[in-house]
Amino acid sequence: MTYPFRQAGRPWRAVGEGTVSSSDLVREYRGRTVEDVFCGREVSCSSGTCYVLESRSAVDLDGRSPDRAASAVLADLTLVRGIGEATGQRLRRMGYRTVADLVRHPLYRPEAERLLTAVAREDTRGLATWIERRHHRRSDPLLLDISRYYAAEEFLFLDIETLGLASRPIILIGLARVHGGSIVVRQYLLRSVEEEEEALTAVLPDLEAEGTVYVTFNGRAFDLPYLRDRLTRYGIPADLSAPHFDILYPARRRWRASLGTCRLCALEAGVLGVARENDVPGWMVPEFYNIYRRTGNPGPLVPVVEHNRQDLISLARLFGLLRGDDGSPTGTGVKR
Repeated sequence: MTYPFRQAGRPWRAVGEGTVSSSDLVREYRGRTVEDVFCGREVSCSSGTCYVLESRSAVDLDGRSPDRAASAVLADLTLVRGIGEATGQRLRRMGYRTVADLVRHPLYRPEAERLLTAVAREDTRGLATWIERRHHRRSDPLLLDISRYYAAEEFLFLDIETLGLASRPIILIGLARVHGGSIVVRQYLLRSVEEEEEALTAVLPDLEAEGTVYVTFNGRAFDLPYLRDRLTRYGIPADLSAPHFDILYPARRRWRASLGTCRLCALEAGVLGVARENDVPGWMVPEFYNIYRRTGNPGPLVPVVEHNRQDLISLARLFGLLRGDDGSPTGTGVKR
């Protein structure tokens, strides 16, 4: 495991459950610069330069498995219009066990053939729309099953940190990809809010790369709309229409009843067995960044960067568990 810091974190005094004190951080890092503290590098883009941190941790995902994805989709007869649970059970008793079998049925043949065509073409966008339309929910486990049409390297895990909930600068953009048993995290850290345009420009090649598939936690409601808003503010044209798996919805379906909440930190503790130390909660990120802005002291940035890095690692691990990469059926991943 590698970290984006030149010096390992110290046991700072906590001000709440696992929360670090900003005053201790300011004292610890007095007289140091961002470049002294972080193992980062400047990268150039069309609008200037920005600062990027890179780290690596052990995380693995199953490889591409289109046959497994197709089997899961075609086993659900209720994807065919006009078939509910009761009708599906009756059809199975009559020998129609998969959608492929329905091509022999005079009533359901046309719809079954259309679905078979989408599966044969590996039309994941069309299949996702089909599943959501038929089942009326974004939490359907089949949506995770169709993620198996993609290779692990195509998933781009995304998490941002901002100075507010709307129309405020993004101060950290975290991106990660899994390859060869490791997750490589790249974090675009704003040394000043004036670097926002440069950071947004620098991440676009990754966000727009051919074959990229977004994976987020509440990214449909927050991260992607926020990025679009900030890109628009600077007049930066962008295509953020890649396929998108937001695991908040299946996580709620799987764990809300047992955990009572589906905040990421609760899922980390209850599902992954991760206990964060010296963390800064997301709602305190603006406060810590503003202390850095006022003082120039990079100490308050350390837990912000680590918070974002751990979010991305946990996001990737939860995604794997939810889709059954631990060997369990889709959506039944448990703490291990």
